[in-house]
Amino acid sequence: MALTALYFGSFNPIHNGHVGVAQYVVAGGFADEVWLVVSPHNPHKAASGLAPEGDRLEMARRAVENIKGVEVCDVEFSMERPSYTIKTLERLKELYPERTFALLGGGDVAATIATWREGERIMRENVILIYPRNEHDHFGEPFVMLDGAMMMDVSSTQIREMIATGGEWESLVPQRVAEYINEYELYMNQEVIRELEEGKKAFAESDFGAAKNHFGAVLRMDAENTEATQWLEMIEDILAFRHKDYYNP
Repeated sequence: MALTALYFGSFNPIHNGHVGVAQYVVAGGFADEVWLVVSPHNPHKAASGLAPEGDRLEMARRAVENIKGVEVCDVEFSMERPSYTIKTLERLKELYPERTFALLGGGDVAATIATWREGERIMRENVILIYPRNEHDHFGEPFVMLDGAMMMDVSSTQIREMIATGGEWESLVPQRVAEYINEYELYMNQEVIRELEEGKKAFAESDFGAAKNHFGAVLRMDAENTEATQWLEMIEDILAFRHKDYYNP
């Protein structure tokens, strides 16, 4: 049966390192195909700072178009969220019983997979391909090390910061991805992200006045920001309930 390596990630944004690793796996015969599984929300990462899922999916598709053996998989977009790897594996095995699946990830995957939901089962039932992020990354069984794979000396986080601060970033992503980021101005206003985070922090501390100020600041910068709008609506509902409770017993 065909072996398909599943490369899970937020791809926020996808960059040349991601694409290079996927190509290396296919060219090296470690798997017949690599599927980039774009995660709407990775349960091991904060959702803040994520570009809209549709944008990340489209960027991934543009990055690997015309690359033989590398595809994009959107199965998690139709699943319960946050998405867990074990559930995605179960779903894909139901949909493609003729395929055998492997996991593909960096050294961080090898170091943390035992803490994932049913991590021991994932390791027991699946081949796990690990590409080293640096020269010190090495893991024994049950992992299969991709010795000789290119080292990724850049991260999506660094690229986002470079975009926000006007750094030179376009050479770090496929050309069509750079064009997409520029066209839709993704990652270019980190102040919105900062205000959202401050608002959520104030909300968690029940400081609703401060939270309203932060979310209001978001809407002044981005009038169509649905997340800030939803938080403000929630705050108004809470305050309305409190007012009714206090003054209309």
